[in-house]
Amino acid sequence: MTDEIKIWAIDESSGEAVEIEPTDRTNTEQLLEDVLVANPEMLMPDLTLVGRQTPTAGGYLDLLGVDQHGQLVVFELKRGSVTRDAVTQVIDYCSALDSMSDSELIEHITERSGHSGIDAIEDMEDWYSQRFNGEVESLRPIRMALVGIGADNNATRMVSYLRRQGIDVSLLTFYGYEYKGATLLAKYTEEELASDVAAQSAAGSPSHNEKLHQLNQHAASLGISDLWEDAKSLLHTRAAWESPLTRLKGLTFYMPGLPMEELEDAKAAYGSHSVRLDSSGKIRITFFPAAVELCYGMFTEQQNVPFHYEPPPNVPITERVREQWYCLLDREEWEEHRDALVELARAVNDAWLDRLQA
Repeated sequence: MTDEIKIWAIDESSGEAVEIEPTDRTNTEQLLEDVLVANPEMLMPDLTLVGRQTPTAGGYLDLLGVDQHGQLVVFELKRGSVTRDAVTQVIDYCSALDSMSDSELIEHITERSGHSGIDAIEDMEDWYSQRFNGEVESLRPIRMALVGIGADNNATRMVSYLRRQGIDVSLLTFYGYEYKGATLLAKYTEEELASDVAAQSAAGSPSHNEKLHQLNQHAASLGISDLWEDAKSLLHTRAAWESPLTRLKGLTFYMPGLPMEELEDAKAAYGSHSVRLDSSGKIRITFFPAAVELCYGMFTEQQNVPFHYEPPPNVPITERVREQWYCLLDREEWEEHRDALVELARAVNDAWLDRLQA
């Protein structure tokens, strides 16, 4: 479990391993918020904070940020372990912001910027356009993130459930250590926490992390670890959750169940796309028929990606799209077509969510 995380410092000359002792929990709690405000990349890559302790109808939210893709993120920080109450709080804050119109949300962010270590924003629409080359409507759907010094099993279970339902909520926990006069912080992600809980409740069955480890080892044996890591991370869209399938040597990305009148012999679609390891030393990227149906124009206009087509073994088809689209790529081919494939995956994600909201 997470409370048993141990860190060792290795002396390379002697090979001696020295266990680093956890620092006083209270010191870590007091330090955490200021450190995260000064270093937002500790929370998420390329995160920009736009608010701190800002009031909402649900109360004062701790941190408000815009992620690398231009989506708004509500952060709930706890001085101690994340509990089930924190999950309720972050949903409350997020729903309060989401109930605002676009103009109200822009005004809310603009007026509350420029305080407590947060840079001032004079013109939110111009600020957003320059950074993300888009319209402020793309701030939605709003993401949620829980941050604390550890997390209890109730919170971890609730976050895992919400993620399986397609809710974009993250669980980030930090642990403090002292070494040679310096304070060290270790971050633990929700996937690791969730697998701990799953391993306890399903003894004997491989956990999510164990399956990922097996896949990573297989990628290493094929000599394509860097290709595998790049593809699986970039093609993991914000609303999807991943399912490692060691038997099929890859990851399948699932979305919230979507009823589609276009589907034949099925009430709802779940699978979006997959990334798998091929014995030839390449990766195989597959988009399932429902995903292609949602962005059919983009797929048919994408002439450069070397797609092949085959009947899907166990996913629903549509009247128009009766095959799944896949491509086999080595490292050079992946780099050549990466941007186009990532754009397709994100377009499917957005179209899927738009259809659900409609």
